[in-house]
Amino acid sequence: MQNSPSIIIPQLIQAFNKREYNVVLDMIKLNPTLLRVDAVVPQLQASALRKLGFVNEATKAYEKGLKRFPSACDLMNSFGNLLLEVGQNKKALLLFSKANKISPESYDYKYNLARTLFADERYAEAEKNVRELIKVHPLKLDLLLMLSSILSQKGQNVEAEKYLLQILEIDSSNIKALNNLGNIKRSIGQQDEALILYKRALDTGAAGAEIYQNLAAILALKGTHKESFEVYEQGLSKYPLNVTLHKEYAHFAWIQNANSPFALLEKVLSTEQPGLVMAYTELMLKIDDFEKAKLWLEKLVAKQDPSIQIAAVASLSNALRGLGQFQEALDVINSLPNTKSAELLPLLIEKSYSLLSLDRAKEAISVLELVCRIAPLNQGYWTLLSTAYKANGDETKYQTLCQYQDFVNVTSLLENSEENMHFINELAGYLNSLHSSTKHPIGQSLRNGTQTFENLLDSEHYLIQTLKTALKNRAKSFVCSLSTQKKHPFLSRIHSNLQFIGSWSVRLRKAGFHKSHYHSEGWLSGVLYVDVPDEVRENGNGWLVFGRPDIKGVEMLEDFAIKPLAGNVVFFPSYMWHGTNPIYSDTQRLTVAFDIVPES
Repeated sequence: MQNSPSIIIPQLIQAFNKREYNVVLDMIKLNPTLLRVDAVVPQLQASALRKLGFVNEATKAYEKGLKRFPSACDLMNSFGNLLLEVGQNKKALLLFSKANKISPESYDYKYNLARTLFADERYAEAEKNVRELIKVHPLKLDLLLMLSSILSQKGQNVEAEKYLLQILEIDSSNIKALNNLGNIKRSIGQQDEALILYKRALDTGAAGAEIYQNLAAILALKGTHKESFEVYEQGLSKYPLNVTLHKEYAHFAWIQNANSPFALLEKVLSTEQPGLVMAYTELMLKIDDFEKAKLWLEKLVAKQDPSIQIAAVASLSNALRGLGQFQEALDVINSLPNTKSAELLPLLIEKSYSLLSLDRAKEAISVLELVCRIAPLNQGYWTLLSTAYKANGDETKYQTLCQYQDFVNVTSLLENSEENMHFINELAGYLNSLHSSTKHPIGQSLRNGTQTFENLLDSEHYLIQTLKTALKNRAKSFVCSLSTQKKHPFLSRIHSNLQFIGSWSVRLRKAGFHKSHYHSEGWLSGVLYVDVPDEVRENGNGWLVFGRPDIKGVEMLEDFAIKPLAGNVVFFPSYMWHGTNPIYSDTQRLTVAFDIVPES
């Protein structure tokens, strides 16, 4: 009788609610037959494993439980939450959809379904689900928060603000609402209002790491760098293992040319904190400190932690390539099982880089054609494939992707030349006021220059809004002049409705240049020349060059070049290698760059 499920299961629930997770696991281990009695038992087992940080073991426990209890909605819901937490949105969506179909009246299942749709950027479907729930629960703050977030992502900031203010009327100390409203104010350039909201959130005494991060960022944007450093350091003293806070601090310390920008992160490095190690090695790879990256990545790979093994091996291969050890980089990739799973894309990409560096272009083509079939929207994969075609002498295939004469478009920003130069001169003064850092950002292509923060074209400043409209008109005119072609990574996606997904200003100083690079998240990229030094008239200094890859061990000349002219804007497919030749005079080159995607 003592081992009766009716006695033990309530004890398991009680132990779990007391956070005695090891007790839960021990009790189930002593009574394994319970796993076949009631779906709540595998749910408790998997949830306890998850709480203790054993994600892979928890996943297996959930999967076994659902094999025994395929219609157990709470078990699906719990597993879905884990999958959502680790970024497996598609799998989570299947579980929440099934649970919601079985039990459509459940608030939790529909709410989690909406959360997952939001995480998967399916905003219209997420909004529909949330609005249905709000009809039944009009004052539920979590729903109002989610709806405001969805609306903000859709660019409907005015309506999003309305819901956030409604939340703050009910709960004036709601940290999420204060933070999200601050984010909206920040995104539209209302920095003072954002600062007040972040400080209110911090003053509640219950602020998470995100509040410290956002407050520090807005202080940096306002040019109060000392205060920004202080807030970052306060946040890291309270949340010393927060990966995002460490990364943000390191980036800020770097661009401000601070002494030892990575010291706080290095102080807490441990293989017991793989997220921090991966963040650190990512930074080291981006500043070309390949030895430090290699040292820590070898430690991570040796642990053989399935949750980070693919990422760690791919990064180790990257570090070895950086050190010129191309065969060793390839060997590391080949040491893992060969499969065509999309989860192995980072390994396939690293493999293709190594093959190109080893002058094995034909093999690289085979890998990259597979990669482009798996993930055709990632422009960087087409960049590498075009490089492999060029290296292999496949001129026709290379030209299909890189038709420079047709795909690179140069035009003045405004049609009237006098109006154009008047606007450009006014814009130059405003843009120069935004450049407050002293060093190029980590992981960006520019050297000896600075880059603005935030998405420039999101600003409500009248000059920026005029610029945004003009750029969109010019982009639309160019795109609509092209003919659609199925299966082509650029021509197959032609659409008159265009959206900016990233925009920034760059100011190059003496000896400044852009390394050759591409924009993997874009579709159509562009650059507007605002201030151009006179030396561009000589020797190709400061010119925009195409087709010159930045891959160690690969030497190729550029195929095409554009001479900069103030007031001109250049459009080109995001997958094209592009960079700039250095400028040598003691003058600046000021530009606005951006990425555009077509409507899905």
